[in-house]
Formats: sequence, C-alpha cells, structure tokens
Amino acid sequence: MATIHIIGAGVSGLACAMRVTLAGTRVALYEAANHAGGRARSFRDESLACTIDNGNHLLLGANEATRAYLSDLGADDQVREIAPAAFPFLDAATGERWRIRPGSGMLPTWLMSPERRAPGSSPVDYLRETYRLYRARPGDTVASAVGTASPLYRALWQPLCRAALNTDPAEASARLLWTVVRESFLRGEEACRPMLFHKGLSPALVSPALRLLQDNAADVRFSARLRGLRWADHRVTSLYFPEGMLRVARDDAVVLAVPADVCNEIWAEAGAPRDHRTIVNAHYRLDSPVELPWNMPFLGILGAETHWVFVRDNVLSLTISAADEIAERASFDLANHLWAEVGRLLNFSVSRLPPWRVIKERRATFAQTPAQANNRPKPQTSLRNLFLAGDWTDTGLPATIEGSVRSGYRAAALALDAVKAAAAAEEG
Repeated sequence: MATIHIIGAGVSGLACAMRVTLAGTRVALYEAANHAGGRARSFRDESLACTIDNGNHLLLGANEATRAYLSDLGADDQVREIAPAAFPFLDAATGERWRIRPGSGMLPTWLMSPERRAPGSSPVDYLRETYRLYRARPGDTVASAVGTASPLYRALWQPLCRAALNTDPAEASARLLWTVVRESFLRGEEACRPMLFHKGLSPALVSPALRLLQDNAADVRFSARLRGLRWADHRVTSLYFPEGMLRVARDDAVVLAVPADVCNEIWAEAGAPRDHRTIVNAHYRLDSPVELPWNMPFLGILGAETHWVFVRDNVLSLTISAADEIAERASFDLANHLWAEVGRLLNFSVSRLPPWRVIKERRATFAQTPAQANNRPKPQTSLRNLFLAGDWTDTGLPATIEGSVRSGYRAAALALDAVKAAAAAEEG
C-alpha cells in the first residue's frame, strides 16, 4: 500500500495528514520537534503555572477550511463564536472606545449607522477605500492603495493589516488585504464573526488531529528532522534523516509542510519567502480575571505599543504584530512596560508585576510585502511526487491558520492524485 510521507506537524502538516488518512491512504508524519502544532500550539508554562498558547489567534466566520477541519475532528466546541460580529477598539491617545459592527446581507447598510463605524469616519470613506483596495495593483502597499489621510486608516486599515498580515501597511501587500476584506466584510456579518480558541490552540487544532491519526494507525514520529532528499527520474526516491536513509517507494508521495526557511534548506528550488516578521506575545497570570469593554474577550488598541489584548480565564495576553524592532528589547523590560501600559489603559493597578511570560516568535510569518506575496511558490514542484504545504505557499490568503489549513488540504489532494497516477502506471 502506498504511503504519503508528510514532513512537519504544524497546522498545514496536520491538515494534510488528516485529509490523507480520511481518504484511506497510509500516512507517515515526521516532526523535527518533540511536539506537534508548530506556531499554533498550547503548552504549560511553569512560571505562570498554567497552560498558555504560544500566540493569540482569531478565526473569522469566513474561514471555511478551518471550520471544516474542526468539524472533521469533532472539535467544533473548541471555538467560541462572537455573534453578532463586533470588533472593539480603544484609542490610547483619547481614551475613546468604539466597536465596528458589520451588518447582515451583502449591501453595507450598516455603514449608515455612526454607532457601527469608527469615530470620525463616514460611509464614503469605507466605500471609497474598499474600492481602492479592490483596484490595487500587484505592487501596491496598503498605505499607497487606501491613502493615509482619512480617519479610517488609523482606526481600521492599520490594525486590520497588522493583525491579518503581520506587516505594517506602509509595506504590506494591498492585494492580500483585499482578499481578507472580500472574504469577510463584503460577505456580511456571519462571515465576520470572530471565533476564539477559548480552551487553547492545542485542544482545538492539535490534540484531536493526533488522536485521529493514531486511531487510524498513522506512523507519527517526533524528533525526526529531515536533512535532505534524494531524487531520480523526476521523483523523490529517499528521505535523509540523521538515523539514515528512508526509501520512498515508487507509488509513494512526499509533502514538505515545513517553515519557509527549512523548505529552502531542503528543497532550494521552492524559492520560499526569505524575509520574515516577528510577533511578540506577553502573558500575565492574574489573581482574578480582568473585564474588557463590552465584556468582550479581546480588544484592539490604537496608538500604543500593545496592538491587541486577549483575556482567557485569569490570563491576560497582549499581542504586538510586525514586532521586529520591539522584540530586540529585553523580555523583562518588555513585560514591565507592557504591563504598565495596559494597566493605565484599562484602569487597573500595576503596582506589582504579576507572573509573566514573553514569547518572541521571530519567524511568525513571512513579510507579506508585494514582492514576496507575488512570488509565493505553488504546491507543485518539478518532481512528480513532491509537494509543498504551508501558509507561505501560494494560497491566495495571508499567512494565517486558514491559509495553513487550505494549503494542507491542497497538498493532500495533489499527493493523493500522484499516488493514484503512480499506481495506475504500475498496473499499465
């Protein structure tokens, strides 16, 4: 029986492995670390004495591939949907608070209500600047496409761009942000509903996938770092691990579901993106939960170092996107600074720094500039049985969980087709 060898047990690798398994084909999954999940996982932090996520992630109602992934795993209850959709913000400079609340239906009649829009913005701002995103050329940045003069730039485009693309709008791809707007805001309120992993990333995305694979006799190996490939006659023939060479049968297929930099080391022909951006997350364990405005589980901050605040039980988490510069600061200094900043904004005592953990994800996403976004590799390669998966591949989406899942599904479909073609050729 043919085997599909999947290198990497991040979200894209798990999605690929799950689809292959459900299709009835044998899976061998190899992960260099001693755990699965990659950049989207939970772990117990001893300094906080609780389990935290290595990063904060939001799904949207429009993320159909991820919702299908959760459904197939029986993990639908692991996300909390906020309905009706609302995105709360606080301006650090003025103290003003508001919510962007998209309406139902394709027609954006909700823009006529000032209570649903950003302060100082008009319906014309939304319509004009959304149209500019739609008309953006391949080389346009978000800032050059929408302009920076209207109130909407600071109140919506900048935080949305940083959150979705992890790249400052002055250098981020306008076309990628247009994809986000097209798939969410232009499809109505249900497509915009925020969905949070209220029990953590691993209980939703990782642990159920590993159980499914193990229940179906998949071969899952941790601490198995692929060093290279060998190929002949336009197909991979063996995988090189430190322990030795592993033969790839003629009707097998291989999926590289590894980070972009690792892919370039293993298969340089891929030409995966080489420029990356950092995300910084700071977690604090409090004596009691903090209540955010409107009793929401998250809050966007304008005009501060902190971009987003999340609360889950008694853990307060802060996220800073496109954080290459701030990540150079010492973790203790960051923890103190961010704690004082958010305490001032949310009006709670900061006299004592609580237990904390700062996580600097140096390669959180590729830098989603026009140059890199326009040159993402396709999942197919020049070898008949080698395919690529990852949020950095050409999914048409930003580097998000949804992009990871879609890439894993696409790679699974291609690998399954290759296995069938190889089997047919052998029979012929």
